[in-house]
Amino acid sequence: MVLEEGISTDLRETLNQRGSDNESQSGDLVLGDTEGHVGDTVTIRGLQLPSNAELAVVWKTVVGNWGVIQANEIKGPQYQPKEVTLTDVKTDDSGTFEETIEIPEDYGSTHPIAIRNNGSTVANAEFEIFPHFELLNDNAELGEFFTVKGYGIGPNPARNNFQVSWDLGLVGIMTGVKNNGTATASVRAVGPPGKHDILVWRGYKGVPFLQSRTQSDFGPVGSETQNEWEVTVTEPETEPAAAWSDELIPEEPLSVHYPSIDRDTEATLTIAPNSGPPGTEAMISGKRFPENKSVNLVWHRHDGKRINGKTITPKPQPDKLPTVETDDDGTFEKEVEIPPDRGATRPIVAEVSGESVAVTGFIMQPKITEFSPTSGPQDTEIDIKISGTGWTLYENANFVVYDNKMLGYFCGNCDNGEDGIVHLNLPVSGGPGYHFIDIYPTLFETEKDGHGFECKPHLSYLDNHPIRPLPAHHFAFKITE
Repeated sequence: MVLEEGISTDLRETLNQRGSDNESQSGDLVLGDTEGHVGDTVTIRGLQLPSNAELAVVWKTVVGNWGVIQANEIKGPQYQPKEVTLTDVKTDDSGTFEETIEIPEDYGSTHPIAIRNNGSTVANAEFEIFPHFELLNDNAELGEFFTVKGYGIGPNPARNNFQVSWDLGLVGIMTGVKNNGTATASVRAVGPPGKHDILVWRGYKGVPFLQSRTQSDFGPVGSETQNEWEVTVTEPETEPAAAWSDELIPEEPLSVHYPSIDRDTEATLTIAPNSGPPGTEAMISGKRFPENKSVNLVWHRHDGKRINGKTITPKPQPDKLPTVETDDDGTFEKEVEIPPDRGATRPIVAEVSGESVAVTGFIMQPKITEFSPTSGPQDTEIDIKISGTGWTLYENANFVVYDNKMLGYFCGNCDNGEDGIVHLNLPVSGGPGYHFIDIYPTLFETEKDGHGFECKPHLSYLDNHPIRPLPAHHFAFKITE
C-alpha cells in the first residue's frame, strides 16, 4: 500500500497541512487535563456556545501505514489525517456543557479536539498523548514468552522507535506505525531460571539512547510510567519445543508480482488454497480454455540481485508443474504439491501452444525444514534450514537472536542451489541447559530510514510489519556439558 506522498511524520504538521479550525472558533473548550495517556478519562467543559444545541466532540488524528511501492520497496511510515467523533453533547440554556471522555487508542502527539455545531467548529482545545508501556505477565516458564505492550507510540521519529532489552542486552525494536500507535512485543524467557530485567528504551536511530532515562529532551521513556520490570523465569514443566514457527494465516497472492501474459483470453486459472508452505497440496483449476488442448503450467520464481544492480523479475522454472489436458468444456483440475522455493507471490502461468494466456499466484510462506542436532556439548554446530523466505525488502532479511541477544541476519535472496532454502550453520555457546534462538522479520532497507528501523529484529512484527503477516521462527538447544 502506498499512502499519499509528502505527508509529514509529525501529527501536528500533518493536520496543519489540511487547515485549522481556529478561525471559526466562537466559544471555549476547557480540558480538565491537557496531557496524559491512552485510556485516561478527561473532563471537558464547553463555554459560550450556542444554547440548547446538539454538538459533536471531534478528535483529530491520522491513520498510519507503511508506504510501499510494488509491494516490495519500503518508503517508510506515512500518515493521512482523519477525524473521529468521540461523543455528542447538548448545551444548556447558558450555552455550556460538561462531559467526561476517554482518550482513545492513538498515536503519541498533540491531538486537536473540536466542538462542531452542524459541521462548523465553535470551540477548540488540544490534548497531548504520551507513550506508555505495560508488561502483561511477569512470570514465564523457560522457553515461553513475556509480552510488552506499548500505547501512544509515534508518529514523530523521536517517539516512533522503542527498543527492548533483556538483562541490558538489546533484543530488538518495536514501533506503532500501524494500529493507532499501539504495538506488541514478545520476549523469550531465557535462562537461567530466576530473576531477570526487561527494559524499554527510546532512541530514534533504533538503538537505545542511554540518556533517555536521565537527560532526554523528550522526557522519560514512558512519561513517568513504568518502563522497567523485574520478571521471573521458572523451570519448565515439560521440555521446550525444539523448533516451531508462528501460526500461518491464509493470504492472497499479490498480482503486482505477476508477469505479463502474451495474449488476453477468457481463460481463467485458479489455485486452492492459494497460500501455504512448501509441500502444500493444492488444486489448480482452469476454465474457458480451448477444448481438448494441452495446457502447460509454468511455475515462476523471482530472480535478480539488488546488490549487483540486477532487477528482480519473475522467471519461468520448467518442470516444476505438469502439463494438463482440457476436457470437452475447456476445463481442467490438477492436484499438485507446492515445490520448495523463495517466498512471497509465486506466479503460475498457463501456456497454450507456446503462448501464456492466463496467470494466477500462490503465496509461498516459510517453513522450517531442518534443525539438527537439538542437543550436544558446548560449541556444537547446528544446522538450520528454512524454505520459503521471500525476496521482497520487508521479508528477505530475517534477524537471528540468540538467548535474547542480537546476532545477525540472513538473506532469502541468495543463490544457494537449494530451491530457495536458507541454510545457517551456528556454533552454540553458554553453560549447560537450554538456549534459545529466535528469528524475527526485519525491514532490510527503506528509502529514508530516519527512524532507525533497518535491519533490526522487529519485535512488533505481528501487528506492525508492512504488507504481510510474516511469522517468526523459534528454536531450543540443550547444552549437555
